Amino acid sequence: MNSASVGSSSATTLQAAPPRTDSSSTGSSPHQGPPVRLQLCLVSHTNAGKTTLARTLLLRDVGEVRDAAHVTETADAHTLLTSPDGDELTLWDTPGFGDSVRLAKRLGQAGNPVGWFLSEVWDRMRDRPFYLSQRALLAARDHADVVLYLVNASEDPQDAGYVVPEMQLLQWLGKPVVVLLNQMGPPAPAHAEQADVRKWSRALRSSTVVRAVLPMDAFARCWVHEGVLFESLVDLAPADKREGARRLVSTWEARNTDRFETSMRALADLLAVAARDKEPIADTSTPFKKH
Repeated sequence: MNSASVGSSSATTLQAAPPRTDSSSTGSSPHQGPPVRLQLCLVSHTNAGKTTLARTLLLRDVGEVRDAAHVTETADAHTLLTSPDGDELTLWDTPGFGDSVRLAKRLGQAGNPVGWFLSEVWDRMRDRPFYLSQRALLAARDHADVVLYLVNASEDPQDAGYVVPEMQLLQWLGKPVVVLLNQMGPPAPAHAEQADVRKWSRALRSSTVVRAVLPMDAFARCWVHEGVLFESLVDLAPADKREGARRLVSTWEARNTDRFETSMRALADLLAVAARDKEPIADTSTPFKKH
């Protein structure tokens, strides 16, 4: 697994690993474009469930999960999917946003020496959570092709005071954003799920960077939800990466179709065994006697 980690002790900007271009190892055919590295950056308010969702999408344990603010302290890149042609889909798990209003103001000062000093010296030494929030934004700015913004769907967007300033932060990034609705509760009928989608879509309709609002609960989601997310990436990816994005989506579809068919065969085998199962029962009945 290709992995990168951005801690707090060194660089102020993040360096992305170059995409792999060895066509002999990828099997790219002449009519296809070169392999691409499509990067997704997962961001949210602190303690919204980013790392839990990252584990769900990656199908493995990454990071640390507990019910506390600012658990994730570094921006970490994880390989989510690779295609036979060498394309790579990377997911960045980042520190959560804390004081979003102050964060937006600090980023507005980034272009002057005082702002640099406050961010790189003062905040790093005196306000660790706030410094980590700035790292999250820089990770998204420097790496993301598409930003995944996770929200708590159990909240009313009008009551979530962090949403407006965080929309300003995402606007500052200037990257296409897909809003993912987490914490949707137990599986619900489709009309209830769509009601949540419409509610958040209306609340965020003024944003020019939000391109889609999708359900993606870390626990209650169906793998079909992931398919909808990945299909949306084809249109949202930079033009020079869309062909690779299509190959990645095809790879994901093939992998999950094979997993589904394997699961159905396993269930069918168990049902067939259960249907054929029999157990001999000894005849212990007492013969009827005439008196």
